[in-house]
Amino acid sequence: MLWYKAWLETRWRFVFMVGSILLIWLTPLWLPSFGFRLPQGVPASKIWMGVHLGSVLLYIIAANFLAGSGVNSQTTYAAASGFHGSMFFTLSLPVSRRRLLLVRAGLGALLTSALVAVLAGYTLLQRPGGASSFEVVEYVARSIVCTMAVYALSVLMACVLDEMWQFYATSFFWMAFYLAQSRLAVIAWISPLRGMSLFSYPANAPMPWAPIVASLAFAGICLCASVLVLQRKEY
Repeated sequence: MLWYKAWLETRWRFVFMVGSILLIWLTPLWLPSFGFRLPQGVPASKIWMGVHLGSVLLYIIAANFLAGSGVNSQTTYAAASGFHGSMFFTLSLPVSRRRLLLVRAGLGALLTSALVAVLAGYTLLQRPGGASSFEVVEYVARSIVCTMAVYALSVLMACVLDEMWQFYATSFFWMAFYLAQSRLAVIAWISPLRGMSLFSYPANAPMPWAPIVASLAFAGICLCASVLVLQRKEY
């Protein structure tokens, strides 16, 4: 029942993300009908570069959007301040807050992983020259693991802040992190954002273990912190 309830709360967010991805992918096919065309002579590598950067941005947006709202019942399609009307019913269920959080976070992680896998596979297959099956699997796995760092932080923010501020706080954190990694080599070495990038770590390069291990450790810390916050929070 918990999984089904979590799905009912998350399904329209998932549908919205799928629709957004399809819209972005299909837009180049519609532009010529409205008279918009790419300038002549644009290299395919530059077009693919834009596709890749857009995909990485969608990883982050999907992770933030599908992270849920802690144990609070989240709204269907838009962020809102305060508590949802069914939150007290949810808290009255004979289920621990830890289990409730793990179910909701688990479903969101599965949906996020599915979207990231599709995006990453599509991006790499669109690369000029193509990619082998091993490169696709390697990049998909790496992207999913690194995206879980973004996802876990959003889950933690959902346990601390209102749903309306959760997305903003997580977005500002990763914007600041991106600026910090451009100045500090240590942060850049373990950055999940660089782990998602094919520019920093091409598909034919060795697996970047530093961002992967750092992402797993960071996700675990955020998840444990989320459980501790919820167990001590008064509603």
